[in-house]
Amino acid sequence: MNFKKVVVLSLSLSMLLLTLTYGAAVRAAPEETRTVYHLKYGGLIIDVKAPYQADPGENITVTVRTEAAVSEIYVKYIYVNIYGIENATDEVSLKNITHLEDSPLAFHEVEYEVTIPDNISPGLTYGVILCEWDVMGAPQKIPPAGFILTYVRHKEFEHLQAAYDELNATYHSLLTNYTELESKHKGEVNSVRNLMYLFVATTIVSAATVVVILFRRPKRLWT
Repeated sequence: MNFKKVVVLSLSLSMLLLTLTYGAAVRAAPEETRTVYHLKYGGLIIDVKAPYQADPGENITVTVRTEAAVSEIYVKYIYVNIYGIENATDEVSLKNITHLEDSPLAFHEVEYEVTIPDNISPGLTYGVILCEWDVMGAPQKIPPAGFILTYVRHKEFEHLQAAYDELNATYHSLLTNYTELESKHKGEVNSVRNLMYLFVATTIVSAATVVVILFRRPKRLWT
């Protein structure tokens, strides 16, 4: 199994977990960026920044910054390759960046434009960095390193989620109104019931009073 397959396999596991996290929790503005890769080794410093998220069909800016922590660093190559996924399983190359090649190293920062295809699958894009250099004549090299880049949003799902949230809010509002009306109705029913009980009791007392009065009325004497 070559390195590329190992990178894709390991990143796929991370993507499965992080896609859920990003899909539910990430709500940062598309232009907001963060460091997605950082290396400080053998006198070389590499820092890669990318946006948190992007939409299909959008152009994003990936910033690669390199600098020397010590003197006399000669870069043989620094490559940054960016990938995405199509049809949920097929890897597709988004951009191959040659940041530096056969050059002495000083501070070097470049912004690279990467196009997110319209047909890319929602989820995480990722990158692989390859680097070899000399520091004071001593050769240095790192194994190709993979890193998570930018989350590609699922616009249709987010629209459905927004519609669901709106319907759910409407449902809870109607449920609250129903509960209030039900409580008010029960109060009115209880008041009517109490009035009926009072009316019946008053009627019974009045009828009993009439009966008592009739029986206690003095009998008329006939002469």
